[in-house]
Amino acid sequence: MDRRTLLKGTAAAAVGAPLASLAMPTSAKAASVYHVAVCEQGRNQILIHPVAPDVDWTPATQLWQWKAPAGDAWNMLSDVKFRNTTAFGWVALVTASGGKVGIVNMGDGDGLLWQATPNGNPHSIERIPDIGVIVTASSETRSPGGYPGCLTIYAPTNSDDPSTLAQVQTIDYEGAHGLWYDGSHLWALGTWTLTQYEVTGSHRDARLVKVWGHTWPDPKHPFNGHGLDTDHSDPNYLLITGGGSVLRVNKSTGALTPMKPSSDGVKSFARIASGESFWQQAVDAKIHWNIFIEFFDSSGNFDRTRKLQGYGYEGQFYKARLSSVDFT
Repeated sequence: MDRRTLLKGTAAAAVGAPLASLAMPTSAKAASVYHVAVCEQGRNQILIHPVAPDVDWTPATQLWQWKAPAGDAWNMLSDVKFRNTTAFGWVALVTASGGKVGIVNMGDGDGLLWQATPNGNPHSIERIPDIGVIVTASSETRSPGGYPGCLTIYAPTNSDDPSTLAQVQTIDYEGAHGLWYDGSHLWALGTWTLTQYEVTGSHRDARLVKVWGHTWPDPKHPFNGHGLDTDHSDPNYLLITGGGSVLRVNKSTGALTPMKPSSDGVKSFARIASGESFWQQAVDAKIHWNIFIEFFDSSGNFDRTRKLQGYGYEGQFYKARLSSVDFT
């Protein structure tokens, strides 16, 4: 399905920057109408559906689908983000715990513009606009006997050409699971630490330089950071999950505020502009997916669930994110 014209026609998008456009109503639609992307591991695919009262997640309401290539390295899709680029319009940034990361050219055959194999269980990926740098987070050993987790930085010779990307830096980062670029800094989340980085240089000289970090010091109760996202209701804050907690982070002060009662196994938590929110919560310690995504109203009260219907199989959702791609 070729949606290139539709995808590149979304107005007022900051090129390459994370968006909250679908966190806000674009017309007379109710504030509770937005789009959610899920990493569905049963069929190893990314799906986007609308969230609205009385709208089920069916093949008829599906807005976009991407199935990972065959092969063990693309197994277990674990993250997706959407970024608008100068050269290609909307792209999807995808990671798979099997070992691969990539950039999908949405709406132009949905082919891979670039892919790589960072060491050790990739769990997140982010793109730095204007300079076209890609950063990935891997949660496990990056080499035999090596450090248990790392950030890998890829930089291009041509910021509009992903095929020119090459690895330029690796930063040891235990249990690296989350990445988010807020337009000024890159944020990373791991087992013990939330860190703010400045992105310096351009092209192959691009590097990450640590600015600030918060560490959970108790070795008996590590935070075990997993999900990292912006708070679309207020971009001065981040939202993180880990250790049975969902926390709101003040980016200026580093202050941490509990967002929801402790709940184990929350792989991702997102909050839209109205204050409504949703999460993916694992079934248990052994089954990391769930057939449901749970939604909450602006007061944090449970509101509804969504699951796949009419597909002929139950979804195995590993992560859910607000989709910034405007299909209207």
